[in-house]
Amino acid sequence: MKKTFYFLIIGVVIFYAINSYSSETVKEEKNKMSFKNKKIIIKYDPMGRRDPFLSIIALAKQKMKKLKKKALTPLENYDVMDIKLLGIVYDGKEYYASILLPDGKAFTVKEGISLGLYGGKIIEISEDRLIVREYIMNYKGELKPKDTVLKLHKEEEEDKI
Repeated sequence: MKKTFYFLIIGVVIFYAINSYSSETVKEEKNKMSFKNKKIIIKYDPMGRRDPFLSIIALAKQKMKKLKKKALTPLENYDVMDIKLLGIVYDGKEYYASILLPDGKAFTVKEGISLGLYGGKIIEISEDRLIVREYIMNYKGELKPKDTVLKLHKEEEEDKI
């Protein structure tokens, strides 16, 4: 009699355990079904970010091609470092500079004229130097200003060093 009583108690405990477990799984399944029916929409906004699958070098080449498509003057066909400063003249109002291109042609320039491959502009001409500001793309794809100074007497500086 005691054995049957123990079997009956164990059977009731197992029955309640199975019943409570199955009701929890049913509730979880219902919750999963409700999530499956709902669509979660996530939108990606690439504004201000570059495409990670495009090469930085390819992007730079594309921008250079766009710059080259516009009509370039002979002053914009050479790098600023390849241009030689011949002389500077002051007329009482502003400075003018005489420069020599690598192909042997000489030009007279003043402030505001475009010069160099990267769309640089002459921002200042003083007694002994010419300063060109170019905007060059860095590794992040941002345009950063780069000032190049062309000095009138390069030979004297080299002797001091």
